[in-house]
Amino acid sequence: MSIRWIFFDVGYTLINEDDVWQRRFEEQAQTAEAIALGLTPEIIRQEVAQNTVERKPQYRNFIQKYGLQAVAPYRHSLEKLYPETITVLKELPQKYSLGIIANQSAGLEQRLSSWKLLPFLSLVVSSWDYQLMKPDPRLFEAALQKTSCPSAQAVMVGDRLDNDIQPAKLLGMHTVWLKQGFGALQAPLSSSDTPNHIITNLVQLLQLF
Repeated sequence: MSIRWIFFDVGYTLINEDDVWQRRFEEQAQTAEAIALGLTPEIIRQEVAQNTVERKPQYRNFIQKYGLQAVAPYRHSLEKLYPETITVLKELPQKYSLGIIANQSAGLEQRLSSWKLLPFLSLVVSSWDYQLMKPDPRLFEAALQKTSCPSAQAVMVGDRLDNDIQPAKLLGMHTVWLKQGFGALQAPLSSSDTPNHIITNLVQLLQLF
């Protein structure tokens, strides 16, 4: 296949969010509402995991289910770069252009810069900037349009079948499912969300491309 562009998700793809979620579960469990309802960090984790499996908004659905008013924050400061991320992003640009298609809050480019990833990336498409969220295909279409890249010559790498693989595949992009984080609990439901490739570590991407 003739590939020109490889696009990446951010959370649980380039960045390890384990510490972020653990802190969030702990802080949520410490709220008066959660204590009254008996919601422990482990129960909250199970709720988020189940929402991921059922392809529902992970945290928002949990908050709505219990009618919570206090919402523990997502602390970007606890995000960590996977040790293999730099290695992979250094090597791929020798053959391909690299970009981001991600559901992220404000300040993504600054965070990418702080992780020293920005020099490897030729395009960053963030849900915050476009006011669209994956799996909305328009976010993917915006990336393809900006790069003038036919979908058949583009790859999407992400951890979620619902947010990353299915919308990209429906547009005709090649897809790589990186089974990390909560997204690894999902399972394909049809051919439309069955990835072209499955990997469990980003380094394995170098064997594919």
